Amino acid sequence: MSKEATENDKRKRNNLLSQYYGITKEKDVENLFDVDGKHFNADAYVDKLVQETSLKQLIDKEQELVREIQSLDSEMQTLVYENYNKFILATDTIRQMKSDFKTMEDEMEKLVQDMSQIATFANSISSNLQDRRQQITKLSNIHELLKNLQFLFDLPTKLKSSVEEKNYSLAVKYYAKSEQVLKDFGDHPSFSGIQSDCQEIVTTLRKCLKDQFVRAEVTSRELEESVTLLSKLGESSTSLALEFTVINKGRLEKDLDDLSSYTTSGENNGEAVLAFIEKCCNTALNNAALTIATFNNIFPLASAKDNEGLIDMAVDVINRLCPVVKTKVVEIIGLEMSEGCCLSLVAALDKFHRRLLAVQRLLMSDNQWSSILITDVAQIISNRAAENLVVKWTEELQGWRDSWNNDNQPHGSVKFIEGALIEHIHRTLVALTAFVGNHVTFSQDYQFRQTFGRRHVREGVFIMSLKKLSIMLSNLCNATGKDNASPTLILVLSRVAIDFNQNLAQSLLSLIEEQFDIPAGFQGDNLTPISAVTADFKQASQTLLQRYVQSESHVLVQMIRKSMDSRDWLTTSEPRSVRPVIKRVLEEISRVDSHAAQLYEEGSRKDRSSDSSRRTHHSSSRMQQKSSWSSLGPSQLDSSLLNNIQKLFSERIDLSGTVEPNKGSVVMAVIKICLKGFLECVRLKTFGKYGIQQIQVDCYYLQLFLWRFTFDENLVHSLLDEILSSAVQRCLEPVLMEPGVVELICER
Repeated sequence: MSKEATENDKRKRNNLLSQYYGITKEKDVENLFDVDGKHFNADAYVDKLVQETSLKQLIDKEQELVREIQSLDSEMQTLVYENYNKFILATDTIRQMKSDFKTMEDEMEKLVQDMSQIATFANSISSNLQDRRQQITKLSNIHELLKNLQFLFDLPTKLKSSVEEKNYSLAVKYYAKSEQVLKDFGDHPSFSGIQSDCQEIVTTLRKCLKDQFVRAEVTSRELEESVTLLSKLGESSTSLALEFTVINKGRLEKDLDDLSSYTTSGENNGEAVLAFIEKCCNTALNNAALTIATFNNIFPLASAKDNEGLIDMAVDVINRLCPVVKTKVVEIIGLEMSEGCCLSLVAALDKFHRRLLAVQRLLMSDNQWSSILITDVAQIISNRAAENLVVKWTEELQGWRDSWNNDNQPHGSVKFIEGALIEHIHRTLVALTAFVGNHVTFSQDYQFRQTFGRRHVREGVFIMSLKKLSIMLSNLCNATGKDNASPTLILVLSRVAIDFNQNLAQSLLSLIEEQFDIPAGFQGDNLTPISAVTADFKQASQTLLQRYVQSESHVLVQMIRKSMDSRDWLTTSEPRSVRPVIKRVLEEISRVDSHAAQLYEEGSRKDRSSDSSRRTHHSSSRMQQKSSWSSLGPSQLDSSLLNNIQKLFSERIDLSGTVEPNKGSVVMAVIKICLKGFLECVRLKTFGKYGIQQIQVDCYYLQLFLWRFTFDENLVHSLLDEILSSAVQRCLEPVLMEPGVVELICER
């Protein structure tokens, strides 16, 4: 075949393949100049370069082509070398395989020859022993029978020995192996004695296994062994399951009795409750879980009735265990509500909760034993915390009442008392936060956190204790005798009540909402609004202020009354000075004003008159009255008519009105009652000439200085006028002093 024919065939095959794969053969003019293309035309490429490029570009192109040719030559040499190495390696491998196959063929031929020889020897041996094979089989059977007979004859001895050694599993194995033979041939004289001996030993074996079954200190493994062996001896699994349940119920009830009679050994309450829960978990709960797990292992195919009996027994035990735990825990904790004690209590309850959940999983029960128990204990602890808080507050109030020093500065005392009261609340809240710690398992339950925070802490501790605090503050007003509180203390506590009303109660509530995951300002779930508590404190503050005013004014009125009773107003000497009691009254009013100013704001004042009018008002009115009364004789002076006319045009003075929480209202209330008491004392006396003049001097002195403490001068002037008018009406010789003389006496 010529070279031309070969090229034609190749071209024909390429055309066929191109047609099959859908490749169209299109010659592109550009492909003639593609050095890497299959249609590259060297001459055309060179002509194109010569025509289109300069000499320098041709030289650069030549160098570039030379470099590419050298690179391709290098790559080609590398490929040839690598393929040559592979070829040499393949040649060596084929040569080695030929050698190995030849050795293997020789070994296979030798093996075939050996197998042929073995088959020949085997056929020879089989033919030689053919006659004796049946005899050997018969002798073997006889030997086996003799061994079995020997085992039967030795069975009583082996059973007895195994029972004495307490190897009960081996004894049951021996008996189970021969039980069927003894049943089948027990009537035969040769086996009847063996059967009777075995029955006696098996009866003893059953008794030993049942004794082990009911033994108090039996382990789970021994218990499982006893049940398994008794089942192999023909005991009913139902009766064994029932007996297992009854026995373990007695053991668990004994654990309950031990826990009910548990007593502490003198350690602190926190350690004592941890020790009790540890004992509870290691005895009752641990034994309950062990009983359930052992029952499931021993009786895996127990009937539904048997399982129900065990579950009912376990549920009954846990139903009785939870009240015992609650009672004992509450009893051990007592009234101690310290942070450490609460932390120990929560740690103990959390451990009990986890153990009880494990038992619940074994029982596949959805009962909420631990949740109910912990909620009940938390409620009791919260109630005791509230009671303990109230007791602490009561002790604090009693201590302040008994040791109060009137020299104490009211403002500092308010801060001290509020700090002490709030400190007790903070300690209580810190202790209770142990129940909602992030590390506590049972506190992850949203329902528990919600109930504990809202019902037990907010309502049971915070709201209830604050209501009782407001009641305690109000009750201080009703105390008498040695329980009577100092007026200054009552004033200070009124400020404390106002602070709780205005900001302290709300601040504490915000703290509780933050610590116990209560939405800020939450008012649902029938919660008591904070406004109800602040209203109680507002009322308590009002009551305390009223009590303070009554106490201070009572002291002043008593001073005035004693001074009025100690003098004969008909025969008294001409006045030369203001009576000391009037000066003392002003000093006491000044003290009341100073104390009230430290605690309350000034309050609103009515417009005051100028100082000159303040000094002349009383004198001019007195002078007018003097001239009127001097021109009238006793028979012409109708005192009753003048008094009634004066009352018609005077404002009614309310002595029992509400005292506002500001300095002006407090001081004004004391002044009103004091002057009203002065008026009543005047109405009970009969005055002579100098007696009425002494009252005139006292009233003018009061008028000079009381304006500093009151925001209603007109009311004070009205009361002073009424006092002097009443004295004039009660005077046998109503001759008043000249205003200049009165001023001179008062200014000395």
